[in-house]
Amino acid sequence: MTTHIAPAASPRSFVSTPPASTPPASTWAAIYLGVAAATLPAVLPVMVGVFADRFGYGVAGAGTIAALNMGGILVGSLLCPLITARFGWAVVIRAALAVMIAGNFLTMLDGHYGYVAATRFLSGLGEGVVGGICYAAMGRSARPERSISIYFAGQSVVGMVGMGSFGWIAASLGWPWIFLILSAITLPGFWLAPVIGRAQPAPAGPRRGRLSANPLVIGALACILLYFIGMASLWPFLERIGIGKGLSPGTVAFALSASAFGGLAGSLVASVVAGRLPRTIGLLSGLALLVAGVGGLAFLPGTTPFVLAVSLFAFAWPFQYAFQFGLLASVDRDGRLIALTPAVTGGGLAVGPAIGGLLLQNLSLGAVSAFCLLCVVVAVAGTISLRPRSAG
Repeated sequence: MTTHIAPAASPRSFVSTPPASTPPASTWAAIYLGVAAATLPAVLPVMVGVFADRFGYGVAGAGTIAALNMGGILVGSLLCPLITARFGWAVVIRAALAVMIAGNFLTMLDGHYGYVAATRFLSGLGEGVVGGICYAAMGRSARPERSISIYFAGQSVVGMVGMGSFGWIAASLGWPWIFLILSAITLPGFWLAPVIGRAQPAPAGPRRGRLSANPLVIGALACILLYFIGMASLWPFLERIGIGKGLSPGTVAFALSASAFGGLAGSLVASVVAGRLPRTIGLLSGLALLVAGVGGLAFLPGTTPFVLAVSLFAFAWPFQYAFQFGLLASVDRDGRLIALTPAVTGGGLAVGPAIGGLLLQNLSLGAVSAFCLLCVVVAVAGTISLRPRSAG
């Protein structure tokens, strides 16, 4: 049987009737497994160093390996809605975890470049499927904004711990221990899979195996894509921007370290105010913080303005995204297409730096800043305009 895309209905037919909520235990299980499965992207700079130095691939070769790993995640995320339209979440999670862990173990068996590239793509494929299901489960929770905020806070903590320890582990104990750790922290997923599976939407007769082409969902995903393109067009170049302002490398490193805590704070604040603050207010508040941060980067010289601007930028990113994700969850009533979220955000993270680099090299910091803000303003305006109509 083939998987069909159901004909699109009029946007007026999609009202804000909420889906059955994910049980709290399923939400927490999805948050844990989502963070555990995404550990490698959270420590990607360390992994690039391992592939460059320990494997001897050099910077370019290591970058290609990392890109293939992320490409596997992207493909897995795209396949996730099609696979879960046919099979139960619990079964798919266990199978995808097995693929992911197998990729990690196979990586340790041989150092040939093509072989390692294939194993990292394989591992990323499993990670993308697991991540898609976890996003879908979080989206079906009673408070999706809170769920995604806690997820991002967990990612921030894992990133800070991993970035500080994985390099030492590779140097002291050997690089295979990194892949053993990456696999070990996902093992509870085999026991958590049935818990997360309880959140899967029940099939509705002949609609089983069909994916609804809800235009509100497509619009919400497009807004998230545009948002991540804009944010990612500026974020990777903060170190270059600081050096260009005449700041010392030590000062820039301190500012970037502070930004990690800014991102964690943005996630935690969003987890507290989500559900209490209207989505429109949350989106506009995040936009105001972002404008202040980008404005500080573009126009204010000196150390203190740079540190504050970078921290505001990092704070606004997860804070604002929480409300975008909440809107997506509210319009994707069956919780199926929301599984594409990791693919959409990954696409934005891939496209944004390419555009930002061209603008920064050929035009100016002002051009990159304007592009970033333009993308975010359009994304926020689009998200606000997509609010579903109340039932009745």
